[in-house]
Amino acid sequence: MQCIHQSKNGFALSIVLWIVAALLLGIVFIVSFSKKNLKLTEKLQYKLETRVEAESLLEILKFLVLTSEYNGNSLIIHQKLPYDFPNQIVLDGRNYMISNDINISMQDASSLLNVLNPSPKKIAMLAADKNRELKYAIEDSLNDWVDKDNVVKLNGAEEAFYRLKKLVSYIPRNTPAIQSVDELRIIHGLDQLSSSQWQVLKSRLFYSKGATVNLSLIDALYLSKLLHLNISEARALVESRDNLNKFINLMMQNKYYNDEEMGFALSFKIKIAIIVKNHSSISKLYAFINFRKLSENRVSVDKFEIY
Repeated sequence: MQCIHQSKNGFALSIVLWIVAALLLGIVFIVSFSKKNLKLTEKLQYKLETRVEAESLLEILKFLVLTSEYNGNSLIIHQKLPYDFPNQIVLDGRNYMISNDINISMQDASSLLNVLNPSPKKIAMLAADKNRELKYAIEDSLNDWVDKDNVVKLNGAEEAFYRLKKLVSYIPRNTPAIQSVDELRIIHGLDQLSSSQWQVLKSRLFYSKGATVNLSLIDALYLSKLLHLNISEARALVESRDNLNKFINLMMQNKYYNDEEMGFALSFKIKIAIIVKNHSSISKLYAFINFRKLSENRVSVDKFEIY
């Protein structure tokens, strides 16, 4: 009987031990699950904080544009701000590090090419650079894309080209009403650019109402194409912009300077990029804003993206 009693006790003890082991495993699982949830919650918090900070910075930049002094290519900042802004922000898209975790850039539309009413010649010369065959293909194809007829230009492409050679479902728009920058990518010639070439060209384009080309903001390549300069001359001129009055005088003396298409004024249609980091989280904000200083509705946002 004693042996049977001891056997029962041993069996009960083993059951208790199994129950304790199961409970411990459950606790370990719950703790592990809680840690993962905690990490996810922490990452979500960081992400939300970066988004909020990026949007707050956008409001500060709006305030700066509306209240700062400015010259032909820059905002001159005198206001005291909660961030370490430089005294001058050149509106040519250059990057400014506001802190270790925050970068901003601002670019006035007068340094970009408008595709709402596209200039095939300018787009082609920037896209193709020294590739003459590609340059003529882009220029003629873009003209064919927006004109009303179905007559193919020498290096261009009309409906038959897209249907027979490209084997695509679209045809030329046959109207100047291009809908976006990305529409250019499907046009013959422009569809031959590599991804990196397309991204470089796309960074030079905007979609909105037009703006006179501001020679004090555009880069050396664009300047060289407009004024028929070699790239070394153009780079030297870009570097001389610290003396803005001298630069303007030099530009106006160039025989290719055209005051109907070129100038030295800001359009106050500004492309803004803000990048905020917090630990492993990053938020990127992109906006295109039209500032109307003399209007009751002083700010209109043409484009806004944040991710």
